Amino acid sequence: MGQIELNRRGLLKSSGLGAFALAAPLGALMETQARAAVDGNGEQTSLAASPYGPVSPVADLATGLPLLQLPQGFSYRTISWRGDQMNDGQFVSPGHDGMAVVEVINGRSIEHVLIRNHEITTGTRQDVVGNAGGVYNSLATRGGGCSVLRVRNGQLVDHRQAIAGTAQNCAGGRSLWNSWLTCEETNIAATNGAMAHGYVFDVNSDPTKTIARPIVEMGRFQHEATASDPTTGYIYMTHDARAVAGFYRFKPKSQVRAYGELLKGGTLQMAKVVGVDKANLLALRKGSIPSDIGKVGETLAIEWVDIETPDASATTLVEAGANNPRPANLTGVSGPFAEGRRKGGLRMSRGEGIWWDPRSSSFYVTDTAFGYNSSNVAGNGLGCVWAYKPSRSNPDIGALTLVYASSTEVIGNNPDNITVSPTGGVLYCEDGGARTDEFGFGMRMMGLTAQGEVYVFAKNNVQLSSAQLSAMGRTGNRFSPSAGDYRDTEFAGATFDPTGRVLYVNTQAPGITFAISGPWARGNL
Repeated sequence: MGQIELNRRGLLKSSGLGAFALAAPLGALMETQARAAVDGNGEQTSLAASPYGPVSPVADLATGLPLLQLPQGFSYRTISWRGDQMNDGQFVSPGHDGMAVVEVINGRSIEHVLIRNHEITTGTRQDVVGNAGGVYNSLATRGGGCSVLRVRNGQLVDHRQAIAGTAQNCAGGRSLWNSWLTCEETNIAATNGAMAHGYVFDVNSDPTKTIARPIVEMGRFQHEATASDPTTGYIYMTHDARAVAGFYRFKPKSQVRAYGELLKGGTLQMAKVVGVDKANLLALRKGSIPSDIGKVGETLAIEWVDIETPDASATTLVEAGANNPRPANLTGVSGPFAEGRRKGGLRMSRGEGIWWDPRSSSFYVTDTAFGYNSSNVAGNGLGCVWAYKPSRSNPDIGALTLVYASSTEVIGNNPDNITVSPTGGVLYCEDGGARTDEFGFGMRMMGLTAQGEVYVFAKNNVQLSSAQLSAMGRTGNRFSPSAGDYRDTEFAGATFDPTGRVLYVNTQAPGITFAISGPWARGNL
């Protein structure tokens, strides 16, 4: 039925994938999970000990405030807050979200260029100064956009708005030509002269050169994140729409890897489990509740179906039958998903982060709601991490392996953005609300050991008073942060610089970007 079991050598033996092995470190991780699944379904039941040690409050080098909990020896500096005035005269938008280091400039000093999303669901949009081509929809009723930050020797030296008139820019991914593919996590139809939303845009690292044109053939749906395969140039994409989320890829028509080439179009495809029509990957099989994945460590053979109408409008999809954990008439389903599903495509619950790992030639993918809630409703759980490995001999097939699944909120509470360090370590940001663990209350960043178990790397400790904000001069404009306890706010946009020395990450509210450094070699990140 398209399912593949891993033996202790990590070889995949089904559906033409027999010569296609999982490379280290993913192979060792999968092997351990497969052994752990022998007497159960492989879900983790207790937190792993961090190789970096326990976390505790650490003072920000810029403000002196204890905004993060980190392991001993780690330090950080806040480099950008919502409401800060940028070099173009505008103010930093709220809703800091997906982000990546897209370029490194080597001169007398090293400069990192980051592009950061702003996921805003209200009308607090901004304009791009000096680049009319950087505004997509002047009638946008929601906010969004991206900003470009230049960081030299740990200090912010320049930041500007790069694109505006987009809606709910949640995540995205670094391109293969040092730009940022920003994703709109919405599916708004065109009305009253305003353009539709739900697209991917290519954002240039030079804000004056960004072309705010949607890459329509990459599909219109609730895009979450992208990651690119450097061998084929294919761009893989996640979809955040509960129980009606596909897993997609885009095959660009142009083989030239340069800014603007994606606007020449290409082919959108949706993943399908080999031998399984309309596979359901919302949760593990449980009692009489059907599912097409049974345990952590299990691998599914994947093929791809073409989406011929990537810009189709939302529709209603009838999902019924014995092999369906959630039969229903599903309304508001994105057009591309409905087409792919009719062609047998798989569905996840809520596809979120995705990141390419060159060491294993694989993508790590999070589904933030994989599993069950207390009422045994599939697709409303605590989340999981998948790994997708394309075949190098035949890129039209691949293997999708369930790497990790959470069993309790303390173990893992809805993994969202995910990143991979230059040494192959996996780190994800949680999005399920703060829970109290042995380190107290606060949202977390979680590391994944080589054995496939999660540990706490960092906790959000942001608590701000009016007096503190006033002392920092962070008051007085429409985007200025408010006093409050923000420990229940998610981390987002975690990304390492190419050397692995600095981890950049955001807290979505009040909207802060951090640069973290420390003894990374002590652990696996």
